[in-house]
Amino acid sequence: MFSRNSFPLINYISRRFVQNLPKNIQLELNPDVNQQITSDDKKLAFFKEHKGKFYHKTELPKKLEESINRILSDIEPQRLKADMKILQDHLIERHLPMEQRELQTIAQNVIQNFTNTEPAINTLAMSPEQREKLHLVRQHALVKRLKSSIYRWQPLSFDEYKSKIYLATNFAAHYAMLVQILNEIKQRERNFQPIRLLDFGSGTGSAMWAALHTWGKRTFSEILNVDKSREMNNLSQLILQNGQQNKASIIPNVIYRQFMPHGRDNTFDLVIADHTLFEFENRFDRLKAIQSLWYNVKPNGFLILVERGTIHGYAAINEARENLLYRIASSNNSKEENTDGEAESNSEESLTENDDSSVTKRSFPAHIFSPCPHDSICPKKQLNIPCRISTRYRPLQIFDLQRNAPDYITTEMSYIVVRKGERDQNDVYGAWPRVIEPIIDRKHHQHVRLCCPNGQYINAPISKNKHGVALHRLSHHAAPGDLFPVTGELIEEKPIVDKEVSVSSEPQQRRRRAYRT
Repeated sequence: MFSRNSFPLINYISRRFVQNLPKNIQLELNPDVNQQITSDDKKLAFFKEHKGKFYHKTELPKKLEESINRILSDIEPQRLKADMKILQDHLIERHLPMEQRELQTIAQNVIQNFTNTEPAINTLAMSPEQREKLHLVRQHALVKRLKSSIYRWQPLSFDEYKSKIYLATNFAAHYAMLVQILNEIKQRERNFQPIRLLDFGSGTGSAMWAALHTWGKRTFSEILNVDKSREMNNLSQLILQNGQQNKASIIPNVIYRQFMPHGRDNTFDLVIADHTLFEFENRFDRLKAIQSLWYNVKPNGFLILVERGTIHGYAAINEARENLLYRIASSNNSKEENTDGEAESNSEESLTENDDSSVTKRSFPAHIFSPCPHDSICPKKQLNIPCRISTRYRPLQIFDLQRNAPDYITTEMSYIVVRKGERDQNDVYGAWPRVIEPIIDRKHHQHVRLCCPNGQYINAPISKNKHGVALHRLSHHAAPGDLFPVTGELIEEKPIVDKEVSVSSEPQQRRRRAYRT
């Protein structure tokens, strides 16, 4: 297996590239998957579908798509298309709000650079009016430079029209992301049947529809959608009514609120926060919300956090991941594996900022269910590379806008699924690494970038001659987000024979050539 003793830890600070798989590690394909791939039966031998395959194409149900089109029918198509493009560009370029310390550091650097680059002017020879005018010019230039250097964060505000634009822009993509995540939970945990669902920052209700698609309408006895925007809640409720206000809701037991539920006894099997972390003004509010969400998760339940697959979305997810593992939840494994000084300093800083004494009470352990196969520090953090998983979906087929529309679109997401409970050591899926980069195809081999259960990020070259036909075909059709059904076994290296010693110890006799005459 990919244990800590398999190969030495990689120093990511000194080596700024992906480490190749060591030569003394032999990859062995899972026996069940190998039997499936090499079987004579065509249905079993379909190597694109195996136990670790979670990358799928997703499309909206027809009735749901018709309801959304009925809601968007009162907007002019060209105006809708233009506003969708503006909102999409704005959401992609969004950053997390800057903290007070960052603002002070940037201001000091800007002022210092401004004073150093400013030419020397003899102000003694100027009149008071000229000095005052020069001071105003300098102040205006300094303020202009400060505004260009500081990101101005603003929360999203929605009215009825903007809510419809958000629905048309993001519903299909968010639905596809969550369907892929929830399908993995359903496939790996057959006995898990959620009864209560909490969707924090529900928006238009894409997480609710993804959960209903995965487990069915009869599974949930209560669905609580929480969003501070009343217009978003009304729009989500209108979708449940098939786009008609006078009609009854097709899904029972759906509740809408504008604030979080209070009380630790009010727990849920599934808690989802989909594209919500960017709406908090500072880091303290984000961590406080994550802490409240974690307390609302039942034992053996799941907390799902999803953001866009950008560097800033990954930063928000990784910040929540470290605080959940090393501060909010109690996990003995995470305490032992937390060797990064930066994570410890971040946790100490967050503890001092929060005055709530209940923060230090760690009643339940936690472990990362997906995508990370480990609870260590993310190996991509110090490489400054976002860890993101891709999914393909069919965009919303809006009436009068279907011309030249692609069949399927690929989108990327950064997410974590945290389970409240100890990690199952007998879980087969927990011993497999995860593909976290697109496969790099070469002429006779592929490069597979893996995140291993020991917390390392490696590149595994897979060739037909060295690893066999089954593993070669499997790696050719792997995609980011799939679990790679292999284990790494440590093999003994063959001793290298010194040529000089062999020549000196056994002198070879000179042979004569035989020539034909």
